[in-house]
Amino acid sequence: MKDFSLKFLDIMIGLVLGLGFQWWPELNEPWQFVAFVFVYLDIVDYWIDYGPGLKKFSPKYEVDIFLDVAIMFSLFLYIYTTQLTLVYFLSAFILLRVLDFFWLLRSQYQYHPTGMDGKYIRTWLEFDFIECILVGGFAILAYFQYFSSLTILAVFIIFRVVMRFLASLRYKRVHFA
Repeated sequence: MKDFSLKFLDIMIGLVLGLGFQWWPELNEPWQFVAFVFVYLDIVDYWIDYGPGLKKFSPKYEVDIFLDVAIMFSLFLYIYTTQLTLVYFLSAFILLRVLDFFWLLRSQYQYHPTGMDGKYIRTWLEFDFIECILVGGFAILAYFQYFSSLTILAVFIIFRVVMRFLASLRYKRVHFA
């Protein structure tokens, strides 16, 4: 299943990134353009970690493949929601982090990683949880329109970049994607 998962991942990420461009003409508001560019970079960054992680913690059961499929569809939804509202966009991000949390949890229970691998898994489990909670707060602010969409998006992007940087520092490996 390991080879299948890696090939499947590469094909699906390619489809997500390739098909995502079809929605560029549908974007109207400034926050949508900024969100689209950010999502594109965020998906590439996710791919950089997810691919090697999938190699190390390959699926053992068929249900694990379904989790990988769900992650791929959530990436597709993540880029698709840039043409909708900020609440949908932030909700898609939360869905991605929840599925990633379960993927990491699966990896932890099936492989019992130690050392740097264990630290990596524990770090992202913690950071996924924190991101879900705080981005949920951003979604509430967006829903009630306490601030402009562009302002909330800017804070979200800064938060996301800081979290990514802090997580990388925690397991002593910084990626610049």
